[in-house]
Amino acid sequence: MGLLDSFCSFVSSAVSVISSALGSAIGSIGDVAAKLLKVAGPWLGAVGQVVSIVATLIGVLKEGDNIEELGAKALDSDKKPEDFDSNAKYIAYLRNEVVMDREKFDRAGDMEKAVRTAVGVSVAAKGVEEKKGFDIPMEAWIAMAKLGFEEKAKEVDTILETFKGDGLKDFADYVDGKLDEDKELQVGDTLVEMYKELDPAARPDDLENKVGNMVTG
Repeated sequence: MGLLDSFCSFVSSAVSVISSALGSAIGSIGDVAAKLLKVAGPWLGAVGQVVSIVATLIGVLKEGDNIEELGAKALDSDKKPEDFDSNAKYIAYLRNEVVMDREKFDRAGDMEKAVRTAVGVSVAAKGVEEKKGFDIPMEAWIAMAKLGFEEKAKEVDTILETFKGDGLKDFADYVDGKLDEDKELQVGDTLVEMYKELDPAARPDDLENKVGNMVTG
C-alpha cells in the first residue's frame, strides 16, 4: 500500500470513529469534524493553528488554550454544544469544568490525535463564526493553512472580514486556482487593496506579486 493509500485509509478510519462511535456524544460538532477530516487531509494540523490564532485574537479562546485538548475534553464530556445557549458558554464549560485524563491524552495514537484535533478545530471554528456573525467555509480555513498563515493572526482576521459571506468561498477557490479569469482578477484586486491597507508603505509591484503567488492550484 502506497503512502497516499495509507493516508486515505487513515482518514476513512478516523471519520468512521467520529461518525459512528462519537457522533451522538458531541452532537452536531461530530458531523463538522468528520467533514473536516475528509477535506483538510494533511493540512489538519495547520488548519488547527490558523483557527487557534484567530480565535485567540478575537477572544474566542484564551492564551494557553490548546485545540487538541479542547477536542479531547469535548469527547470526554457528557454535554454537547446543543446543551448550551451559545458556543462561547460551551467552550467555557469545556475549559473550566471538564477534567481531562492526562495519561490517556498522552498515550493516544495518531488516529485519536487526529480525531481530537478535528473536534477541537470544529468547536473553535464555530466559536469564531458565532463571534463574527457569519459562516466561514472549511475551504477558507484550509486555503489559509496552505498559504502558511499559522502565525499571521491579523492577516487571517482581515481576510475573514474582507471576504465575509460568499466571498470566502471565492477566496478559497482563488487559492486553489479554481476561478475563471474574470473572477480571479476580481478576487486578486480585492486582495491587493486589502494588503495596501495592511501595509501602506509596500510597493504596488510587491503586493501584486504577493497576491499572484497565493494561487497554489
